[in-house]
Amino acid sequence: MQFTVATVLAFAAMAFAYPAVDSNSIVVKRQSNVEAQLPSMSDGTGNVIPFDATKVKGGN
Repeated sequence: MQFTVATVLAFAAMAFAYPAVDSNSIVVKRQSNVEAQLPSMSDGTGNVIPFDATKVKGGN
């Protein structure tokens, strides 16, 4: 009996919480036109920029 009451209360809580979710909000936003297959990185402000290894200066 206690398990049944707990289960019903859990389902009731889920039913009340479900409408609070905004399904029209954008969860993922495309930040730039850099393709996913290309190597890329982000700069200090968070912008996604393509990564070119030929432009990296060696430390030696």
